[in-house]
Amino acid sequence: MSSSQFEFGAAENKHFSALANFCLVSALALVVYAVANASFLFNVIASGKVSLMLRTLDDAIQALSALFAAYQLNQAAKGFRKIVNTQGDDLALLNLSSQKLRLVFASLAVMLVLLAIRFILDYPALISWIKAA
Repeated sequence: MSSSQFEFGAAENKHFSALANFCLVSALALVVYAVANASFLFNVIASGKVSLMLRTLDDAIQALSALFAAYQLNQAAKGFRKIVNTQGDDLALLNLSSQKLRLVFASLAVMLVLLAIRFILDYPALISWIKAA
């Protein structure tokens, strides 16, 4: 039996089916996050305040990263579903899905780094706000 004809069993298929569901739920959450970020960004642009526009540049990058991650999660979910629903080539499909997940984590890393930078830059203002309350 060649490795290209490997087939996962029922227990593994159940795992991949659940993983596909979690990928889709996560993709939906990322789309909602991206739309909310884009909505905020459009409001800032409509205000015409250049200083705010520059400050929200990371929102644009986060929105794009979230949409890209959501797309890749959807693609990974399709691959996991194919593992469950098709015969043979499970290893190739698993490899393809894991490549999509790698891109998701790269996008999430960009988003988290931007959030961390924003938090560090806003930290003094947050402390002042807490002390004032």
